[in-house]
Amino acid sequence: DANKPSTSAASTVFDTARIDESFIVLDDKRQGPQAGRGLEESFVVLGSASILRQPGGTQNALSQQQQHQQHQDGGTGFVDAKLQALAQLFEMASNQTHVDHPLCLDCAAQLKDEIEAQIQDTEREISAYSDAVSRLESERVVTLSEEEFRAEVRRLQEEEEAERSRTQQLQQQVADVRAELQSLQAAAADIDALEERYWHDYNDYQLQLKVHIEERDALLNKIDRASQRLQLLRNTNVYNDAFKIWHDGPFGTISGFRLGRTPDQPVEWDEINAAWGQAVLLLHTMAQACKLTFSSCRLLPMGSHPRVGDKRTTYDLFGPVSKLWSANYDRAMICYLACLKEFGEFAKARDVAENKGVPFAFPFPIDGDKVHGHTIKLTLNKDAKWTKALKFMLADLKVALQWMVKHELSTVAPQLPNLAPEGPSAS
Repeated sequence: DANKPSTSAASTVFDTARIDESFIVLDDKRQGPQAGRGLEESFVVLGSASILRQPGGTQNALSQQQQHQQHQDGGTGFVDAKLQALAQLFEMASNQTHVDHPLCLDCAAQLKDEIEAQIQDTEREISAYSDAVSRLESERVVTLSEEEFRAEVRRLQEEEEAERSRTQQLQQQVADVRAELQSLQAAAADIDALEERYWHDYNDYQLQLKVHIEERDALLNKIDRASQRLQLLRNTNVYNDAFKIWHDGPFGTISGFRLGRTPDQPVEWDEINAAWGQAVLLLHTMAQACKLTFSSCRLLPMGSHPRVGDKRTTYDLFGPVSKLWSANYDRAMICYLACLKEFGEFAKARDVAENKGVPFAFPFPIDGDKVHGHTIKLTLNKDAKWTKALKFMLADLKVALQWMVKHELSTVAPQLPNLAPEGPSAS
């Protein structure tokens, strides 16, 4: 309501004093070097299209133009007086509304909206206050007497003291809990340090254990390979490698040399002598390995010129010899066959003494100068039959060699100690 007189005054001024050119008056309280300028210099001239239109139509505008023409004709003093009066009115309006006047239409509309919003807020506050007052008036107020009031005060004071005592107890408990918490935190820090040290030690132990297990496994692998190699060497029959007995068609062979001859393949005597030398050397070595001494004959291995002797003399077991008269050669072969038979009897006696299920026996029995019914003599004998008898003799010699290797030279490799896996158990 306080703003209404100023608005009315402004409307009166606009109604009574219309000028041809609209202008905006600036605040005369400006700071700076332009503060001393006159009011007549503080305006902005607008075009004729910006003239404020009021109800009254074109006739009012013409009357205003006529009045303005009269004012111009009246002189400059009248205009100055009007402007000064108008400035005073604007200043009064600015002081009352705290808004610089004059206002344009947009500013006036904005000011109006703000004032209306303030009015609505104020009305809501008034309504809220009114409702609060109504509720307070409607509530039933119980008035206490002097004694009741004092009793209530004493009760509240006692409750306050009790609450203060309880607060102190709680504060003491909080202090105790904090002290205990600090001690527990210190103990937890010590436990964390111990745990960290334990894990460091555990990791070091695991690393050392891993290295040790790897070394142990490598050593066990070496031992295993060495044991296998040792067992292979123990099972290796050097006699079979040095004196390989086999066959080549109708011939028996020893160390690759053929023993005998046939009309189709007349083997040279040098090869036959080498074969007899290998046979004598093998049987002599077998007897020494078994610690056997032949009773009736003795073997004299001398390379390709072996000899066989009895109690009276020695006989050459090498050629060339004639089939018509070869008594010494035949006697040498018969002595060798007797030594081989005696070795077979020795093997059989050993098996019987050891309670073997099946005692040793030659696959081709030897009887005097015959092997499996074929005589070993060369005199007046056919080459094919003589060669077959020598082949049977080499077969018996090979069987005797196998028995000797199995019973006299084979030893069982020692068992390795049971090395259990090291380290922590899976449980």
